[in-house]
Amino acid sequence: MPALDQPAVWLLDIDGTLIFTDHLYREVFVELLTPLGYDVTDDFYHANVFGKVDSDVFGKLMPAGTSEEELLGMSKKKDACFVKLYNAAVQKAGAPPMVQGLPEALEKAKQAGVRAIAVTNAQRGAGEAAVATLQAHIPAASIIEGLVIGAECASAKPAPDPYLEGMRQLGVRPEDCVVFEDSRSGVRAGLAAGVPCIGIRSTLTHEDLMATGCAATIADWTELTSDVLAGLGGRLGTPEMP
Repeated sequence: MPALDQPAVWLLDIDGTLIFTDHLYREVFVELLTPLGYDVTDDFYHANVFGKVDSDVFGKLMPAGTSEEELLGMSKKKDACFVKLYNAAVQKAGAPPMVQGLPEALEKAKQAGVRAIAVTNAQRGAGEAAVATLQAHIPAASIIEGLVIGAECASAKPAPDPYLEGMRQLGVRPEDCVVFEDSRSGVRAGLAAGVPCIGIRSTLTHEDLMATGCAATIADWTELTSDVLAGLGGRLGTPEMP
């Protein structure tokens, strides 16, 4: 990857942005929802699950009259099932299912003094497992200083709260940051927090991401260049990348 001028802080979504996990989540939701009579097709998954928090997913799909305690129990079951599948997949492959170019991008970011935090609508178990495996396999992933869970904020993505909390934890301003996202709800959350977004085309097209408000899109981390960052409007701090 060529040298980059880089904003000082990266606010990083996880699923579809740092790692590929949709296939694992599909397995989890097939296991949980098939007994309830749902056929978890691609269309069903994207309409009812992708980019949404558990409370919205299970609140809509569980039978009428399901208690809050039962909804929480389904969320915990989903998280535990995902962590088990994810860790087994990482162990079998010998590495996390990373988006292409991520190790090199993080290494260049580290050399430039970039700071980062992960911000996700996944549950805490899943988020912690993802960050832990990335940091175990990519030394430069140490720039990820923390983890914000959408469901633990006042409102999850697409509300701005998770990204505002990430900036609060790092003590930075929106003009110092860039959001990396792959979903409409995530892009909307970043923009609502006052931060420009770069879309990762892991699930949505360039046209879909741009229509949602991204300043630019990349297929993967190998395409993150100075020209892409220049499209953010020149309002960001830009330490020189090696």
